[in-house]
Amino acid sequence: MRPGVETLTELPILRGFRESEIRDLNELGDLARVGPGEVLYREGERLDALHVLVDGYVAETTSNSKETPITDVIAPVTPIDLPSIILDIPTASATMTITSTRIVLLPAKPLRSMLSAHAELANSVLSQSLREMRAQRAEVANLKLLSSVQRLAGFILSCVTDPDQSPARIILPYEKRFLAAKIGCSQENLSRAFAALRPFGVYSERGVVIVRDLDVLKAYQRKRSRIPA
Repeated sequence: MRPGVETLTELPILRGFRESEIRDLNELGDLARVGPGEVLYREGERLDALHVLVDGYVAETTSNSKETPITDVIAPVTPIDLPSIILDIPTASATMTITSTRIVLLPAKPLRSMLSAHAELANSVLSQSLREMRAQRAEVANLKLLSSVQRLAGFILSCVTDPDQSPARIILPYEKRFLAAKIGCSQENLSRAFAALRPFGVYSERGVVIVRDLDVLKAYQRKRSRIPA
């Protein structure tokens, strides 16, 4: 199934591409609907297509850790492992879907040819890569400077869709084992983090989180926690 010109035009990574180039990629590309628990590719593979996550969530995993193989959770709209495609090198990690997903597949060789031929296209992709790098640096800084409790509070606040709702009811986008990996802690520490947030009006029941007062949680999250991670 073709991704569709309109879908490709809305992808941030292709914002600098002309209509003719978008149409060429559409004829060569594919739109895949993948259910949860499916492996997209394995660690060390050399990919022939760039995977762009449009809907759903994907987990990155590594063989370097036996206890916690999940290293990150990717949200839409995101090109997955863009450096491996641009540099034509093996992937550094594996990926698997954790929810139902929609993924645009863009053929690697034509994409690299377009970038080599047109500097403005390369600049567009470079800008996307730099934005991702900046976001990753912020996540690394949070891992170093914030406790797991604060990181959990920040994640919960990022899921709020209605800031005026009181109390706020938040449905977690994926299972708690993936949430633990996303904020960089074990499942045991995640349980402790939820317990530590109860005095601030946060209650969790399976995949639903209730926050009695968002302002109280925001005030806590802004402070440097003395609770050990």
